[in-house]
Amino acid sequence: MMHIDETTHEHAKTAQVFSYDADYDVDTTAVRWTANIRQGADARWTLSGSVPLTFPGIATMAEQVVRDAVVAEIDALESGASSFPKGNRP
Repeated sequence: MMHIDETTHEHAKTAQVFSYDADYDVDTTAVRWTANIRQGADARWTLSGSVPLTFPGIATMAEQVVRDAVVAEIDALESGASSFPKGNRP
């Protein structure tokens, strides 16, 4: 299991700032990840996903693939933190 230390991302539409760290693993078919997302001191969520290995070299770029996937998940929220599913809210 590999780890990405805490970093920040500004939501593309709302400019809300989120922090996240992530763990990921690369197997023969995909890069699987779980990220802890935070906004401010109290708001915390956990998101997870996977990215299929579409070519052999993608495994060498796994960290960037995970960063891109987490940022895409955050940016997919229409209005930032208020759009996280209730099950993922604190």
